[in-house]
Amino acid sequence: MKCIVLKRLLLLAGMAALVLGLAVPALAGGTNTGNAQNRVGQETEQDAESGEVDQSFEGSSTGDNSNLCLAPSFVTNTGNAQNAIDIIEDSSTAGDFEFDEVSSDIAVEGTNETTCEQEVNQAASASG
Repeated sequence: MKCIVLKRLLLLAGMAALVLGLAVPALAGGTNTGNAQNRVGQETEQDAESGEVDQSFEGSSTGDNSNLCLAPSFVTNTGNAQNAIDIIEDSSTAGDFEFDEVSSDIAVEGTNETTCEQEVNQAASASG
């Protein structure tokens, strides 16, 4: 009778060790059995707003002897610099990523080369 009890205890201990051996890695999440997939994700949202631009211009010249030389230069930008960078660190070490030449500069430039030559052409007469 002692032999049967001892065999049952050994069988029970073996089954407990087997269950414990399978449960510990599953609870730790350290192994992927192929049935479950590790998923890593990230969502980035970047909004931009821009405004309206009014570049109206008027020029006038009045009088008997008037000269007018206009040189308006219209340069404008209503956009926003957008530079969202998405990085997810998964199975890597911090410091593996380097960002060289990453900026959000917007250059708005314009040139205006205007030459105004004003002359007075008047004929002189002397009457006497």
